[in-house]
Amino acid sequence: CGHITEVKQPNEQELIEPIECSQIDGGCGRQKRQTRFVLQEDESILINSQFIELQESPEQLKGGIQPERIICIGEHDIAGKLNPGDRVKANGVLFIRSQRKGGKDTPVFDIFLRIHSLERQNVPLEEILITEDEELEIKELASRSDIYDLFSRSIAPSIFGMARVKESLMLQLFGGVARLNPDGTRNRGDIHILLMGDPGVAKSQLLDYMSKISPRGQFTSGQSASAAGLTAAAVQDSAADGRWTLEAGALVLADLGLAAIDEFDKMNEGDRSSMHEAMEQQTISLSKAGINASLRTRCAVLAAANPKNGRFEPVSDTPFTAQINLAPPLISRFDIIWLLTDNAEQDRDAKIAQHIINNRLLGTSELLVNQGSAPDPARRLSSTTQKSQDGDEILTKELIRKYIAYSKRSIHPKLDEEARNRIVTFYVDTRKKGGEYSDSVSITARSLEAVARMAEASARIRLSDIANLEDVERAIRLTRTWRNELMGENFDMTTIESGRKASARNHERLLMDTIRDLESRSNEKIKYANRIDIYNEMQNYDVDRSKVDDMIEKMVRDGTLMLPKGYDTIQTLR
Repeated sequence: CGHITEVKQPNEQELIEPIECSQIDGGCGRQKRQTRFVLQEDESILINSQFIELQESPEQLKGGIQPERIICIGEHDIAGKLNPGDRVKANGVLFIRSQRKGGKDTPVFDIFLRIHSLERQNVPLEEILITEDEELEIKELASRSDIYDLFSRSIAPSIFGMARVKESLMLQLFGGVARLNPDGTRNRGDIHILLMGDPGVAKSQLLDYMSKISPRGQFTSGQSASAAGLTAAAVQDSAADGRWTLEAGALVLADLGLAAIDEFDKMNEGDRSSMHEAMEQQTISLSKAGINASLRTRCAVLAAANPKNGRFEPVSDTPFTAQINLAPPLISRFDIIWLLTDNAEQDRDAKIAQHIINNRLLGTSELLVNQGSAPDPARRLSSTTQKSQDGDEILTKELIRKYIAYSKRSIHPKLDEEARNRIVTFYVDTRKKGGEYSDSVSITARSLEAVARMAEASARIRLSDIANLEDVERAIRLTRTWRNELMGENFDMTTIESGRKASARNHERLLMDTIRDLESRSNEKIKYANRIDIYNEMQNYDVDRSKVDDMIEKMVRDGTLMLPKGYDTIQTLR
């Protein structure tokens, strides 16, 4: 009949039509089953809406409880304003909706939140509340002469030794200052650390402890079963009628915090391709299922990786970085790389064994704690400091978290002139040393920035707005220590970036030069070198036949060489 009836739509999942064409409003009076209603789009008022899933802040949870989640509905200007990983306070009204099965309503209901307003948490680590008394306590601790030793001892006190490793983890917790440049570029402030080690050297325990004491700490595994993995993923959401939505991974959830990633060498291929951008630019760009988004991953990465063959081989032509299943360009993104080997040393082994046994005696039965028959040792600690099993004073986890949050929120140090000059001198002097071969590079600009970040972190620990010479010397000492433990005095950055030792790269150059020389002397129309002649020439450089065969096989795979007439002839392609 052409009559228009207005019907308010109470929800997003069902279009409600009029029951009848009311005669009171001038309609024909026919019932819904007797006629057909057509939506008048031009006369309708359309509003934007979006399904949003909110998750409880994991920092407020204790005892491994899973955070609660709730599906929210945002309308008007709220729709489209949030990205996965954003921290917000939402105000709204709860309502229930019956689950449907077979086209019928059931007595099982889902709870939703209709959002009326949103408040972004713009202050870093705002969720950690610090009282005035606690602020005074933090400032008193910062003035102590032994603050660095106190913090280092407080990191995983149940793990014996590893003083230098714990010192670097201390700097990672505080991090440097991220800076925005006039040209729009950004310099990251977070410090990335890789722990490469034999099984059983407490890598996983270190990661677990760090994720618990760091504000916004996230612990995950490279073998994560989550669809979002380490970075982020587009997934189909049943609550949103099967539409594609973004699910944040561990790095996005750890924004402004720390991501501890165990089994880093076993992550899936999708995460591998995203990690370069996530660690250096600290963003993740997604273009999947019609979704284009850029998510922030401004977090420090603490990763642990195991060797491919069970244990590291110290005496080998293969560098340590090539003995794990990680691409050299990804390894080079880390500011500090520790090599943790399990070598037999009688005195040290005895101390470790005694430490482990004593630590078991200090613990309380987990079953009794869960039953309420015994007090939880983690909750009966004082609010500030406690004693370790060795009798040393250490900080409690809660105080460490508040100390870090206060420092990151309030302290933004800059390098003074003396500190800047010392970093430049260190960089230039280290570059001068060069390496054993022409393509060896002892230090790069990326390492220079890492030293500056560590110096700023050192200043943050004592709540200073100026990073001085002492801070830089601490950063340089740590840099020299991990480089020396990884490769010795002849540190070669090219080895990390290429995954090949300098001697192996030199042999490959000699092999290519030899093949080209033999090709130039060949009388054949198609120039090639004979394998026997190559063997004879390479013996002059003390390279045996098996190594020559291995190099030729690798270069054929890489497309540098080819075998034009079978096994015995070699030809260069580049």
